Amino acid sequence: MTSAWGRRGKLLFLSSLSCGWVLCWMLDAGAGVVSRKELEPGIHAAIDNGRVIFLECRPPKGPAAKALLSKYLADANAWQTYKDRIAVAIPFNKLNAKAKRQALEALFPEDYVDKEGWWHTVSYSGLAGLESLFALSEWLTGVGTNNARILRASANQGLGEALQAGQRVLVPMDLLLPEMQRLTPGAPRKKEEPRVLNTAEGELEYGKDKAGEFALYRVKKGDALYSSVVVRFTDIRENADIHEALKVIQKRSAIKDLNRVEIGDAVRIPVDMLSDRYQPAQSEQRRTYEAVRQEAEKLAADPVKAASLEGVVIILDPGHGGRDHGAAHYASGLFEDEITYDIMCRIKVLLETQTKARVYATQEDPNQKYVPSKTRKFTHDTDEVLLTTPRYQNTDGKISANLRWYLANKIYREERKKGTDDRKVLFVSIHCDSLFNESLRGTMVYIPGAGYRRDREQPGGAVYASYQEVRAHPTVTTDSAARRRDEAVSLNFAKGFLRALSTNNPPLKVHDAGDPIRNVIRQSGGRAFVPAVLRNTMVPTKVLIETANLTNASDRERLSDPEWRQWFAEAFVVAVRNYYD
Repeated sequence: MTSAWGRRGKLLFLSSLSCGWVLCWMLDAGAGVVSRKELEPGIHAAIDNGRVIFLECRPPKGPAAKALLSKYLADANAWQTYKDRIAVAIPFNKLNAKAKRQALEALFPEDYVDKEGWWHTVSYSGLAGLESLFALSEWLTGVGTNNARILRASANQGLGEALQAGQRVLVPMDLLLPEMQRLTPGAPRKKEEPRVLNTAEGELEYGKDKAGEFALYRVKKGDALYSSVVVRFTDIRENADIHEALKVIQKRSAIKDLNRVEIGDAVRIPVDMLSDRYQPAQSEQRRTYEAVRQEAEKLAADPVKAASLEGVVIILDPGHGGRDHGAAHYASGLFEDEITYDIMCRIKVLLETQTKARVYATQEDPNQKYVPSKTRKFTHDTDEVLLTTPRYQNTDGKISANLRWYLANKIYREERKKGTDDRKVLFVSIHCDSLFNESLRGTMVYIPGAGYRRDREQPGGAVYASYQEVRAHPTVTTDSAARRRDEAVSLNFAKGFLRALSTNNPPLKVHDAGDPIRNVIRQSGGRAFVPAVLRNTMVPTKVLIETANLTNASDRERLSDPEWRQWFAEAFVVAVRNYYD
């Protein structure tokens, strides 16, 4: 728990006969941040601005104060200094060795001691203060000037005196005070250390072993390898593929039991599994990732404007339909195609009644038309048709997916001939997730990864020849510059959309187990792909939205609620208006 005991307060320490500090409260606009961790009722370890450690205590009255305080003080008789005080702060250097270690382990729960020494993970920087190597050396070795010797350790290459959150520091065993040398139960055994290539956002180190390059992640408190490693650092999404990835990671990391990993254990993730953002800096994927982000920032600085969305064209594509109901939870009466069609109808109505945008739908239910449904429990029908020429009855999911982008491209070409600015065209495909891990929930957005699309694509099969959209333009072609632009503008819209969800009243859940915006889907064996409706649609700004996870009970409750579906549609329209207006 982190606080400053008030917005403008500053905790000051006043000397009391050079033996201890009394807590005083004064107003100070430059207040520092104090973080506290409870050791036992009435006793907290605290750290001010990432550098000054002390124990906070409200001593009980009478003999109970002696029993409580003497456990922590280097001089057990010094308890009398603190008796009858309302609140006291005991300096770190007045604590006994056991209490010092207890305080450090509470304030830095990711730290551990193995045969090499004390491995410290920096936790405080920025607004929370700034840890220093001098202070760390003083806490663990008793002498701040041992900081130079700590820096010389091979594991600490590249570190400086000022430390940043996420960095790891080794204080060698021969420098540690006796109490600090005690090994942490369950600390990871020494393994071949990686050759560090670079770090990504303070989370990963990179190295190379006999099997090739890998990213190394240190297990933190509360981590589960399924969600905290595979779901977070890769773009693998299907349950079977995630478990295959876990088997590879388990073997590579020499982990005996995936369910019994300890804090600090080293987990090696093959580089070819990693999302682009977590790739090593020198890789082509990471360079492309950074280039797209730079282009996105440049484009965001010069947005296209459209008051009331005049001149904006929005193509709405509800996922699945017809015989293909997509994901389903039969007991709840929830079918992906019915839910996404209803959300699409709500968005369409809002756009057509509240803005000047031109709206196209890729599908139609001839019975429901575009009237939103008030039901909480759907019945799966098969009457949704794709609005190609001729109509397609959605009997095959793959064919339907390809015909959708052909249809979207026809709409895009016709609008461009009318003089519509290509930046004012938006394509959105609406879906529901069905992630096996029921703890995962919230909205995710997929965008077209520039590095995962082809220069030219044309699906094979005689079935496509009967459709006017295919005959007119059977092949879609792109170049690398267009692909980078597409990912960049789609990223900008996706960010705005997720922001609209999280700031909605009430806020709508955004996926938080890893990046909620992803540019590719990975499978076991290294295959990576962009969904066809993003890969081959010519519209530059295009997203595939996974509204919620049907395997999660909370998400199912929301998807079944007509009011929630309306909130979702309203948040989408807010995002579109913010993007253009």
